[in-house]
Amino acid sequence: MLGTTHIRALLLVSIMCMAPLAGCFGEDENESAPSANDVVITPEVLTGGVFQALTISAQRDVSAFVPYLVRDASSGYVFNSTVVDLQAGDSVQLTVLAPPRAASAFVFIGKYARENWPIREVNESWATWISENGHISADAGAIVRIGTENITFNSSQDTGGAVAYYPLGITRDMAPGYSEEEGGRHSTGVVHGRTTYNFLSHITDQTPDPLDLADGAVGYLDRWAGQANTAYEAGAIYLQDQLQSFGLDVVTQRYSFSDIFENQNPEAYNICGFRYGSEFPDEWMVFGAHFDIAPPANALLIDPHTTGQRTYGTRVGAYDNTAGTSMVLTVAEAMANYDTRRTMVFCLWSGEEGGKRGSDY
Repeated sequence: MLGTTHIRALLLVSIMCMAPLAGCFGEDENESAPSANDVVITPEVLTGGVFQALTISAQRDVSAFVPYLVRDASSGYVFNSTVVDLQAGDSVQLTVLAPPRAASAFVFIGKYARENWPIREVNESWATWISENGHISADAGAIVRIGTENITFNSSQDTGGAVAYYPLGITRDMAPGYSEEEGGRHSTGVVHGRTTYNFLSHITDQTPDPLDLADGAVGYLDRWAGQANTAYEAGAIYLQDQLQSFGLDVVTQRYSFSDIFENQNPEAYNICGFRYGSEFPDEWMVFGAHFDIAPPANALLIDPHTTGQRTYGTRVGAYDNTAGTSMVLTVAEAMANYDTRRTMVFCLWSGEEGGKRGSDY
């Protein structure tokens, strides 16, 4: 029989053997949390406003949350964020759109196969969120990933705990031929202000054109809807041609209304360009703005949509609403080249100055 001394010795040996084995069968509670030093991300400076390759290499088992637009290589779809799980020695290359108007970007690092992640509020930047310790706060907003594709998330009350962050710089290229003062740094990228400015400048160009019988100008002025206004008709045709040149399927809705004197008024075009979705074509994402403008003032100040008399406004309508029209054209031109699961519709409404008739229609 074993004596007391032998039993104690066996117990001591068992305890010593179980200690290293515990790391094989369960998580070591004393294991340090992942940090930015556990990954290498290249390049360390991104180009703002364009899709580019971003490589994440893991030195230990980690998960990385990339909170920016990511383009899937196989489908071509663009997702608004992703999580990747990496084991030690693994690398992954993503195609990421760096924010065009930020000086820095961040990739967040957590334990391997982590499900919940803290996130910023919609009205603050990631840089501000980090400076206020949002990445370690239990009160931050949160998301939880759904399924195995790592591109679908739901909101959550559970942040999953603190995360580390890996900072990256962002620089934006200068457009050739423009200085900083001329907006050169805001004239590059997938969508940028130079395109919007060019549309706005062309549509509102007041340079005299004696051959243009509609409005006598190079641009498309006098775009008040109805009253058999040939300038309005010319502007509508220009917009149709632009949307068609982007490769969109253009559909027009022509409608009319009767004024208080029962005069029939050929009120408006709605002009919509369709980029059909490949999976859910009957579900639409609509981008819209009205392209009609308020007529110039006359002495009576009578609402033209009531009596047919042209009254308030300007010939140009640069702010209201050629600016909005130009932004829709800019986005339509850029997005027409992207495959999407849902249909994108780019609509230019009319009759807004008379009570949002176009968008209601």
